[in-house]
Amino acid sequence: MNVRQLVFMIDVDNTILDNDGVKSDMERVMLGILGPPLAARFWELYEVVRGETEVVDFIETMRRLGDEQPEAADAIDRATTALATWDFCTRLYPYALETIAHIKSLGLPVIVSDGDPVFQPSKILQCGITAAVDGRVLIFVHKERHLPAVERYFQAEHYVLIDDKPGILMRSKGLLGERLTTVHVLQGKYALDPKHAVDYTPDIVVERFNDLRRYDADAFMLRRTALAT
Repeated sequence: MNVRQLVFMIDVDNTILDNDGVKSDMERVMLGILGPPLAARFWELYEVVRGETEVVDFIETMRRLGDEQPEAADAIDRATTALATWDFCTRLYPYALETIAHIKSLGLPVIVSDGDPVFQPSKILQCGITAAVDGRVLIFVHKERHLPAVERYFQAEHYVLIDDKPGILMRSKGLLGERLTTVHVLQGKYALDPKHAVDYTPDIVVERFNDLRRYDADAFMLRRTALAT
């Protein structure tokens, strides 16, 4: 197996894709299809399922809603179809795919995302991310627990993890140590929420994912060079 210089492990939700915006759009559409009481119950079940499985699972949420409300089967079917055919492209962050292309010019990009095994890969495929990384998409429940396996499969001199959640960056650094550069993208609700604050300073902090287009390979290897302004 070839040993690459740099492998980039890139998060999706609130890193490449505005997932907070997606949820806001979905709340509006679910309200229109289901009506207020049923939509409220849908989001209650959404949180229950997420608490039980530790991932967002719309299929299971809709199944439970259908079991509870069989008289609303038509509306639930329409809502399920709306979710299954959702257009995520409009919520890609500006220049997201161009940023992945830049990263690809520096090393090997791999999507390493938390999520359920059905909806998450479908979402990533639908908005063009899968094609941008040549199909290298890995989905886990707790991705930081699987980083050593990712490291064994994609052997490299150095790794870069790009994520919006400071806790994941901290735990991942604990696993891979100085072989890993952590990049904190300050997008989305988790990035600066005090509830998710940890006693850890990432190696690189950027306001937006597309800011990474200014970085060269040496910067990610932590061989500090002056960045263009």
